[in-house]
Parts: sequence; C-alpha cells; structure tokens
Amino acid sequence: MQAFLNYLKKFSGRVLILSHQNSDLDAISSSIALKEALGILNPGLTIMIGAAGSICKSAKQVLKEFSEEAVINPKLDVQLIILVDTATLQQIAPLDAEIKKHAGKIAVIDHHASHADTRDIADFYFVDERASSSSEIVYTILKKMKLKISGRIGFALLIGILADSAHLKFATKKTIKIVNEILEKTNADYERAASLLEVSEDVSRKIAHLKAAQRMELYRVMDFVLVTSEVNSFGASAARALVLLGADCAFVGSIRKNEIQISARASSNFIKETGISLGRDIMPKIGEFINGSGGGHAGAAGAKGRGDSVSNALLECIKLVQEFLHAPMKK
Repeated sequence: MQAFLNYLKKFSGRVLILSHQNSDLDAISSSIALKEALGILNPGLTIMIGAAGSICKSAKQVLKEFSEEAVINPKLDVQLIILVDTATLQQIAPLDAEIKKHAGKIAVIDHHASHADTRDIADFYFVDERASSSSEIVYTILKKMKLKISGRIGFALLIGILADSAHLKFATKKTIKIVNEILEKTNADYERAASLLEVSEDVSRKIAHLKAAQRMELYRVMDFVLVTSEVNSFGASAARALVLLGADCAFVGSIRKNEIQISARASSNFIKETGISLGRDIMPKIGEFINGSGGGHAGAAGAKGRGDSVSNALLECIKLVQEFLHAPMKK
C-alpha cells in the first residue's frame, strides 16, 4: 500500500481507470471515487475513466449524476492503468492484448477470486474476494492512505457498495462498518444512492428471464436442484432469476459468433451447505473447457471462451458440481 501511495505522489502523467465489459454500478462508482481521490492526492494528474465494450444503463445514470464521462475502448497511451472490478483480461476485450504489452505501470483493484491473468501483469495488486464490492476495497485503500473521504467520494462508494451487496443483503460486518463510516464522515445521501439502483427493467431483459425459465433443464444432486438454460442475452440476470425461482444453482449460457458466455449463480444456502465457490471451483475450469477464462465470487461467477456448443459447456458445469459434491446426478 505504501509503495502505491509513494508512486502516486511522485507520479506525473496520464492515468486511465478502466473497468470490464458492460461496466456496472460498482465498476463505474469505484472508478469515479478513485478519479476524485487521485485528483486530490496529486492535482497534476490527467485522469480518465474508461470501459471495455459498453456501460450498463444504471451505470450511465450514475455518470450523469456526477457529471462524469467514460470513454468506451479508450486508447492506452497512458503511463498508469488502474483495472477496477476486473478479474480476467478477457473481461476487457478488445483491449486485452494491448494491456498485456503496456509499457507503463498497472494496478488492479478487484473483489473477485484472484486470477493469474491480472496478477501476472500487475505492479500493484489489491484483490480481496471477501469484500462485497470493489468500492469497498477502494474505501479501504483510501483510508489506509489517510486520504480524506469527501462527500462526493463517499456518495460514489456508497452507490457501488449498495449495488454489489444487493442493498446490503450480502454485506459483511466490514461492509456495514464502512457504510456507517461513510454516512458519519460525509454528507452522502443514502436515499439518493439507493434510488439510483432502481433503473426500470427493460422488456428485453424480462423476455430473457422468461425464456430462460421456459428452456430450463433440471438436475438433482443430493437434495439440491441445479438448472441450466440458454438465452441470447442477459445471461447473468437470467441465472439470478432462476435462483429466485427456486433453483439452488443455475448456469445460463449464450453463444454468438462462436463466442460462448456462461453465467453462474447460486443461493447463499447452497454455498453455505456445500462449501463450493463458483468463482474458484467451477468457472475457471469451465473457462479452460471453452478455451477462455472464468472466475468470480462464491455465488456469482462467469466464464467466456470460444466453441460451437454451449450445451456441452452447461453440462460440464453440472458435472463439475457433481464431482465437487462426490454425489450422483439425477435428471
């Protein structure tokens, strides 16, 4: 931590804070907070926020709230890149190959399971999969650097924490403590932060959820119900919807132009009773299976790669869970 602080104080040049494809609330909120904090620490820096591929609807609203802009697929002609909320390089395609060759310094701030992809290229590495969000890690970094958390920084971090902890549903004791400190030390508006999470769901997402349910395949391993399904888009939210529908663990896949994407979600009870971590035990292996990479959290993870059959990858997900539990499978 001290090495990073010393570097930032002496550093002069351009900084890019970059987050993953379809950057979400946590990614964008923590990027905004970092930009603000770095500007206070070293006013001479030129700092840009970027995202690979696209930004989700709710995150765009947050950018508007802060009068900030994020460049899609920015040029990497900077001296320092800070990767935020990004576990694997594949998540920042089409910039992944260029990142590997980057001559400047690279810092990684993330709350997913540690991955060799980003660990190997990082000069500064701040990864804690126990944290509920990347915003939580940013707060911890700023606090250890003894940087004052302004109202603007606190508000941004509050949004990110609330988003990735599902309104504190998945919060840890540390998360609650951080939220309390933000509210006590800044004028961050909790109600306004919570309202920014409530972007109306579009029709396409609703249809994807219903199609996922319609196409669902059920498997029983021990007393747990595992499901697989296929959709064209919104795989992550469709997998979450299937868990809310009653599945203990759901794997939803999509394939487009030979690019396969698998999203996995599991109930907290399933994670607690089995000890499995989708981000550690399943998705990295699925990433290899589809000639790509995978990772994530215990109950929310994903993989991306290439191939011509998403159904084979989904079946492999079920087999891997079965092997982990050392139990037979019934369909």
